[in-house]
Amino acid sequence: MSVDCCFCAENEWFRYRVGAIIISEGHALFSYGEKSGYYYTIGGGVHVGERSDEAVLREVYEETGEHFQIERPLCLIENFFKGSDALENLDCHTIEYYYLMKPTEKKEYDVGSVTTFGESEKMCWLPIEKLDDYDIRPVLAKEIIQNLPEYFTSYINDTRN
Repeated sequence: MSVDCCFCAENEWFRYRVGAIIISEGHALFSYGEKSGYYYTIGGGVHVGERSDEAVLREVYEETGEHFQIERPLCLIENFFKGSDALENLDCHTIEYYYLMKPTEKKEYDVGSVTTFGESEKMCWLPIEKLDDYDIRPVLAKEIIQNLPEYFTSYINDTRN
């Protein structure tokens, strides 16, 4: 049984996560949580003992049903936020390692994916020039996608206040 690099201590929650930035024809591919009502990058928890590149390939396959190719490591986001839904009342801290990935084509994906907490999610292509019109988390993902860093970059995203 694989276990995510994740723990809870009192009112604090920590997770090591990978994310995929997938761009095609002026659109970026996101997951949408049916219950939460917001968009987020495709990806998920890294298992204990799993390499981040293996984790992102696995997560993208689980959520889309397709094998994607890693173009390059893109960035690291240290993310701080107040929890909601299943994480309500928790102070959350994630380390998120992002990869730029290549799709074989821009197409619709529907594999009945669910989140760690059992929430149904769907894959959505959003137009990059209109990302500001959507509730995307972490918020910093919008800026990263609209201005892809040329070199591996580290960011801090703190929305606790």
